[in-house]
Amino acid sequence: MKIISTRKLASVLLAGALIVGGSIAVSASADATGKQGTACTKVGLKSGAYTCIANPTSTSPKIVWATSNCIAAQADYQSNVGSLTSYTKNATNAASQAQSLLASYQNALTVAQTSLDAVMNKNSYTIDYDPATRKPSNQVIGYTAAIAAYQAKLAKDQAGLAAAQAALKGDQATIIAYTTGIKYRQQTIDQLNRTLSRINTTITNDQTQITTWTSTVNSAIAQQKQLTAQLTAAITSAKSTRTLACKHGL
Repeated sequence: MKIISTRKLASVLLAGALIVGGSIAVSASADATGKQGTACTKVGLKSGAYTCIANPTSTSPKIVWATSNCIAAQADYQSNVGSLTSYTKNATNAASQAQSLLASYQNALTVAQTSLDAVMNKNSYTIDYDPATRKPSNQVIGYTAAIAAYQAKLAKDQAGLAAAQAALKGDQATIIAYTTGIKYRQQTIDQLNRTLSRINTTITNDQTQITTWTSTVNSAIAQQKQLTAQLTAAITSAKSTRTLACKHGL
């Protein structure tokens, strides 16, 4: 057997020590010197240009090393997704409120038109009462017939009042009766006309509001489609950017 010199033995021992030491060093620092896409052990851990994060291109719980570009691209992608989610929620709520308001005006218009139909064509109006029973003795149906009948009674009362007042010895009770009748007829005519005017004003207002809110709803729907398409395109673009930024090793 060949005997190794003291100097040569020392060299062999030093080389071995370096090999063992190097192996230990690599093993100990493997988590800190990885490259993008390789596994790491704790989210937030940093090593040079790399940071340990949840894999941005996978739904798995795997965590990997990533560059700042990859991390920024992921943040931009998430921001765009959040913008679409927030906008969709707000736009849906706004559209729902506008549609509810439109529906309320449409319902109000239906009610007003029903009331107008009743006043003009269906309601019964009492023209005279039986003096003994105080029950209606003369009734007509609809606004036009009622106005004609009330005006005829008004004209008759006015003529009677004029005749009573012209008499040299006019009956005061008769004059009072005609005066009261004239006042009642005129008040009835005025009230019926005010009712008709109020209903027509309501109908006109409801129709105007329906036109306005129909336009608002249609515009909101069109705008929502347009902005949703734009935000969706932004997400697609951000996703592509993220893929490129995080591509190496993933």
